[in-house]
Amino acid sequence: MHVIPDEPFPETRWPYHAAVSSDGAWLAVVASPSPRDGRSRVAVYRKGDLSPWHFVELDHHIEVFTFHPSLPLLTIGTERGDEWEREGELVLFEPAPRRRTSLPFPGVGVTALRWLDERRLEVTLAEPDRCYDDPGDLHTRCVAERDEWLGLEDVEGGGVEFGPRVTVEDEDIHWAPAADRPGDKLAAWADGAGRPWGHRDAVTAVEGLRDGRMLAAHFSSSLLACRSASGEVLWSVPVPEEFLHRSGHQVYVAPDERTAWVTVFVGDSANRKTLLQRIDLADGTVIAERRVDFPVALSARADGAWAARDSRYLFPPAMWPPYETPVFTPTGRQLDTVALGECDSSYHGFRIRRSPHLLFLQGIGERLFPQGYSHEPCPEKWVVKVSPAGIEPLFPLRWEKCPTGPIGGGPGVHVEDGLGQAVVHVCTTLDGTYLVRRAFPDGEVAWAHRVDATVVGVDAGAGLLHVATSARELLTLCPEDGEVVHRRPTAVGPHVFLPRCLSVAPSGEVLIGTEEGRTLVCGQEAQDPDPDPLTGRK
Repeated sequence: MHVIPDEPFPETRWPYHAAVSSDGAWLAVVASPSPRDGRSRVAVYRKGDLSPWHFVELDHHIEVFTFHPSLPLLTIGTERGDEWEREGELVLFEPAPRRRTSLPFPGVGVTALRWLDERRLEVTLAEPDRCYDDPGDLHTRCVAERDEWLGLEDVEGGGVEFGPRVTVEDEDIHWAPAADRPGDKLAAWADGAGRPWGHRDAVTAVEGLRDGRMLAAHFSSSLLACRSASGEVLWSVPVPEEFLHRSGHQVYVAPDERTAWVTVFVGDSANRKTLLQRIDLADGTVIAERRVDFPVALSARADGAWAARDSRYLFPPAMWPPYETPVFTPTGRQLDTVALGECDSSYHGFRIRRSPHLLFLQGIGERLFPQGYSHEPCPEKWVVKVSPAGIEPLFPLRWEKCPTGPIGGGPGVHVEDGLGQAVVHVCTTLDGTYLVRRAFPDGEVAWAHRVDATVVGVDAGAGLLHVATSARELLTLCPEDGEVVHRRPTAVGPHVFLPRCLSVAPSGEVLIGTEEGRTLVCGQEAQDPDPDPLTGRK
């Protein structure tokens, strides 16, 4: 597996804290959150060669960090909660021995830190002001004073005593300097090492082309970028000025791979609409546009027909009627509209790759969830096929041994093998996430594999299923029986990445777009597991 682009600080997307130790040996940067439980991370690097040294994982959000004025000691302030409840922590980390000391602050958050001198650390705390008319924060300040700040892990309670807390006004708090631009710091450090670095935004869609090129859409920084197989940027389409806050987060590539349609959300949050731009994949030129009056979720079938479903949260209960779903040709000519009815995010997240049919989730009938789950009337979710003949219900999303309670859909892929045609897709339940193989078109379940994390992408290639999860893992499964034949972290060397999307390129390489703004490329040779010594099966 290798990463594109191959630049320093790959765990960092848009840095908001960065610092260097007084001796110039260590760098600290806030990395992307830990995906399994949302914990924050500080990445510590050796400044000499920008190599990663350690990741400090924290239970709370990082508010501030700073190095000691003369010692190799990083101090980190964290907090978690809201205007009613708050907790925080002061973490002392010594890079060389990887020694960590944690000092909890129950009931308050650590919101600012300042070294007054080599002996005194000033800590500013945020305490909830539980005023129902105007809730907010009360800030207090205390100072810890020590002759020796290193080697505290063996002392009970860290051996740090704090003086009395004094109330402080907001304007007197020593926040991090407004002119402190961490991105500029990273760029300068990388430039000093003779390597480029630039801001990256999350990759929300990634596709491989038959000629080896790769397409990546970003959350907000660019509409669509094309790279060569070696990772060189060939062209990039800028974000239109009118976009709201997400652009390029969905991509539909035409079967001939000459053009692609990319979504741009425009308008404001009260009246969100979609601009669809058709991109010439030869050079990134925008050659056509379409506009629809709602935010869309794209679906497509293998022959090129594609649809744009209304993806507003409409159920339950619907506050406005949903728009009908337009169906287009690859060039953007509208063929028809389909009334798919109300939906929530678990409906329009059902996007099936490589399908010869347009498949959707639709609510059919009414049903009450069992007592304790919901009191709203909720239509049963069915997988339906859309064609010129209309909407054909195929099978309910819920299967015989499905856990009780609400159920939602997720990404999937159409496969055809010795067992026939099938759809392998994600189901979300109160009991967890499942990857389920359903025979097409009757929906009979061949297997259901529980995945202990959120699934962000599913695709198939070379007779294998590939699944990317929020546990920072790439799972490879046998599509016939659901057996996991290979499991590997989404990592390149010591760098571990959080997947956002996945696709299998025509070459067989697995492409994974990440929260950190990188694309991971896993070659076919790295996907094949070692054969079982008894059966010879891989």
